[in-house]
Parts: sequence; structure tokens; C-alpha cells
Amino acid sequence: MTFQPGRPLPSDPQTTSERTLYHAPRGSGALATMTREGGTWQWRQLHGDVPDGYGTGGWNDLQTWLKK
Repeated sequence: MTFQPGRPLPSDPQTTSERTLYHAPRGSGALATMTREGGTWQWRQLHGDVPDGYGTGGWNDLQTWLKK
């Protein structure tokens, strides 16, 4: 069984809750986690040493990052 922290990230930001851990795969296949507080998202790639392995921003920023 694959470890998947938190809940799967919904496709609609209106259905997300603050301070809830979510997970989603990146375009590269790496698993990432994210959470939202005060309307700002924070995200981090779980494995691999990559220059863009983490960040903060809005929903659209998160979606762009996930596609990489």
C-alpha cells in the first residue's frame, strides 16, 4: 500500500478546508502535500531534491506547480 498523507486534493478550491492536509501527484509523478491557511496555499514535494520542491501562493499557483 502506498503512503498518501492527508486527503486527496479536490479539483474545486471551494470544497477545501483550511488547515487540512491534502496530497496530489505532480506532473513528474512525485507525490506532494499541501494545506491552506488564510487563503494562502503552502505545498511541498515529498521525495527528491528539486529546486522547486516547495512554495506558497494562490490556488492557480498551486495548480501550475502541480503540472510540473
